[in-house]
Amino acid sequence: MKILCAWCLKEGKPALMAEREPLDDPTETHGICPEHRLQVEDELELLRRTSGERLDALRKHNDEQLDTLRKKVDP
Repeated sequence: MKILCAWCLKEGKPALMAEREPLDDPTETHGICPEHRLQVEDELELLRRTSGERLDALRKHNDEQLDTLRKKVDP
């Protein structure tokens, strides 16, 4: 059985990472190579940080809108 990196395949790079028993089985299975795993982890961390920043900005905006509405209702 051949283990291929799905990300390498997508990029057209050599993708064979390893072979597992039974070695005479031509079946392919997919995984992620160390290089692409680091890349995905970095992208995920960036998404976590930027999502948190956007969420904080949205909360601040909503708090400001709520204060404005309260002032209109309770002058």
